[in-house]
Amino acid sequence: MDAGPGLTALPQLDDLIDAIDSAAEAFVLWDADDRLVFCNDHYRRFFGEPDRVRPGVRFDELVEMNIVYTSISEISFLPQGWDPDRYRERRIAAHRTASDTFIQLRDGRWLQSRERRTRSGGIIGVYSDITERMRTELALSAAKQAAEDANLAKSRFLAAASHDLRQPLHAVGILMSALSARLTTDRQHAIAGQINDCLQTVTGLFDALLDISRLDAGVVAPQPVDLPLGPLLRALAREFEPAARAKGLELTVRPGPVAGATAGAGVRSDAAMLGRILRNFVSNAVKYTSRGRVLVGVRPRGADLRIDVIDTGPGFDAAEAQAVFREFHRLDGAMAEQGIGLGLAIADRLARLLGHRIEVTSRPGHGTRFSLILPRAARVPVPEPVAAAPAMPAGLAGRRLLLIDDDPDIRRAAAQLFDAWGCIAAFAAGAHDLAGVLDAMDGPPEAVIIDYVLGDGWTGARLAPCLRARFGDALPMVMVTGDTAPERLREVQGLGFPVLHKPLNPMRLGATLRALLPSQTGTSQPL
Repeated sequence: MDAGPGLTALPQLDDLIDAIDSAAEAFVLWDADDRLVFCNDHYRRFFGEPDRVRPGVRFDELVEMNIVYTSISEISFLPQGWDPDRYRERRIAAHRTASDTFIQLRDGRWLQSRERRTRSGGIIGVYSDITERMRTELALSAAKQAAEDANLAKSRFLAAASHDLRQPLHAVGILMSALSARLTTDRQHAIAGQINDCLQTVTGLFDALLDISRLDAGVVAPQPVDLPLGPLLRALAREFEPAARAKGLELTVRPGPVAGATAGAGVRSDAAMLGRILRNFVSNAVKYTSRGRVLVGVRPRGADLRIDVIDTGPGFDAAEAQAVFREFHRLDGAMAEQGIGLGLAIADRLARLLGHRIEVTSRPGHGTRFSLILPRAARVPVPEPVAAAPAMPAGLAGRRLLLIDDDPDIRRAAAQLFDAWGCIAAFAAGAHDLAGVLDAMDGPPEAVIIDYVLGDGWTGARLAPCLRARFGDALPMVMVTGDTAPERLREVQGLGFPVLHKPLNPMRLGATLRALLPSQTGTSQPL
């Protein structure tokens, strides 16, 4: 220990000085003129010339020693690397303000410097070795980055695989819709119905992948409103009753004993997102329950409501209660018969976005209960009457449509569909043949359906402004894409016109076109 004469003249401080000298931390005391009063050996060993670190030396002299010997590898206020001038400036500034800093020595050790002003205007500095802590933090940071990179790679792989698989399925769906309009016998319609059921199953899997990509892209924004539960509960009953009945299950949907409430009880939520969460719960319950019943009920939970979906299915061990919400997680045995393990992951992420809470209770052989806790509505809104949708293809006959898609199979399938709808359609593969197609049309297009990915480096987003420059900004346009990459979803979200995802549901396309096109009398078509 080096100590100035002011301290050596005070024998009663000998014990304190010995204690400081034997401490694991480096210790230093500077006077009000930034001259060293005393320090322990741990502090002296940080420097290239320890013998010069003695009482009376100025702080800036030791900074210069660090620069000469380049003993400092990294410091918290030099994140961009070693720069002697910047180091000198910032190290002295941090010392004068008695700030905390983090320093890495050339030998790899990390120090945390804590400096504080004394009542006499000096500075006390304590340097702690935090090497193990920093190694742990760096390892955790590297692991976090690796996980984020893996998640991004997963999203990109799913987007690429999804796009390639959606293309042929997109064509099949359009062809099936066109074919169904030409069938004449019950047997033909029954076979077509079975094919459509298979297509809907595959489409549901792709929709789950799309939902995950949309969540990863951050383009899902909740729009909470006060809404009645009654219409949603009745819709769930209508939607899943056929599947439950086919399996011999009893599906019961009851509003529950909410104080003074019936099925008109209201909640504060986003209607579409709430519906998706509950549909995932009910779909799983019906899918994995082989006998017994599925109950959907509502209960009060303080100021909130709890919506339960209870089944008599196989159940699972309590240890799996959190794992079931992981992406692509599937349980062993009966619970793994169907699906790709995304439904509950989507429900969990949607609930988090909404600020709702999910609870799950299950026992092997005794069924499962999934519960969603959400706030009650400030008032119970009156549900609006739902207008019946017109039968397809009402309102589209005689309309001039332009489809731009570089896939010849899609163009051929769409030609069959539009012909069945009675539309007057033209087809282009991309920018290279668009001018000729437009010149051959009997009048300007009334609506354009354009694929996002086109050939020769063109995209629908790039081509759309060219069409509107020619035909006006009021030209109705629909973008179609099979790309589910997060960055692509963010881009198409801001295009300003409807975006439909492959495999395209022809009924949804027809409904979108009817909504965009003015009626023959100049009024808008209802959805």
